Amino acid sequence: MIKLFNNNNNLIRFQQILKRNYSNKKVKNVEDINIDSSNDNNTLVQQYVNKEYESYKIHKPVFIKEVLEILNPQPNKVYIDATFGMGGHSRGILETCKDCYVIAFDRDPKVFEMTKPLRSEFKDRLITINSTFSSMRSALKEKNLDHLKISGILYDFGVSSYQIDTADRGFSFKKELEGPLDMRMNQNSSQITAYDIINTFSEKDLRDIFFYYGEEKHTKNIANEILRKRKIEPIKNTSDLVKIVESSIPYPMALKTISRVFRSLRMFVNDELNEIKIGLTQGEQLLEPNSPLLAISFHSIEDRIVKQYLNKYTTIEEPTFKFSPTYKSPIFPSKEELEWNPRSKSAILRTAIRTSNKPISSNYNII
Repeated sequence: MIKLFNNNNNLIRFQQILKRNYSNKKVKNVEDINIDSSNDNNTLVQQYVNKEYESYKIHKPVFIKEVLEILNPQPNKVYIDATFGMGGHSRGILETCKDCYVIAFDRDPKVFEMTKPLRSEFKDRLITINSTFSSMRSALKEKNLDHLKISGILYDFGVSSYQIDTADRGFSFKKELEGPLDMRMNQNSSQITAYDIINTFSEKDLRDIFFYYGEEKHTKNIANEILRKRKIEPIKNTSDLVKIVESSIPYPMALKTISRVFRSLRMFVNDELNEIKIGLTQGEQLLEPNSPLLAISFHSIEDRIVKQYLNKYTTIEEPTFKFSPTYKSPIFPSKEELEWNPRSKSAILRTAIRTSNKPISSNYNII
């Protein structure tokens, strides 16, 4: 794991601050804790949201208002942003509560370079770790942060606007963003790329990926055309793959099929479904009682995993989650948000509250 703290002194200072704030602290009974937003905090959230709606340029954090209201950041509490990205949600948490802390994870090391100003601004209250969210527990242990009480966890699945709009990542099928067939979240890793899949996988394997990860039904023609083309020369770029799909599926159907094919390759390359499943169980094991878990999905496969997970863990004999009586799941983008950020159209937010029962995720299958 790459160490990406500002420096070791900042990590030590972060630990000292947390230790001091947690010492001699009276712990309330779970029943006495209320996660509903106070009027003062609700006003701060709205002020922050209004400012962000006017100022965000690179990446707009989805559900920023709802996330801050549900998390309701409190002084001396620690929150996990499992998918740091460009730091929009982390900034919101830190700015709406001046004395709370955030530990943020991201598997893409490039985001930490792009968020240097943010990381420097909040260096005493923000720790960033280059890790998948399926490895949060081991990453915290490695950094000697595994003793901390976590008061909320946020997951924001999928890819960020920055990643989609960066041509050399290969996530976009737009002609003006032509790039190599890469699609790795962490380009420093040795994991398989979309190029490897397209140029070496069998027809059956290609069809399975397009169907199970992309929910695409018209897979045979696409897979056959890929095999035919790669016999002539390697399929190298995103535009090459787009042309193959266009020649296999008639318009206007082709546009949605292209989107599904690209999504399926990205999800397979990054093992996103297992990441979500394991990441959710990490949340169950890390969260303190009466602390919220929030998960933002962008398509039905992601959302189905979250839905089934929460439904199961709220209905077992000794449930480890309960649904909030204040915030009904699922939550969809408001009209205001859709106008501000059209890319939020497919987003779905689900949330639940950790109970005081012991974690049991290791004993159950998620789906």
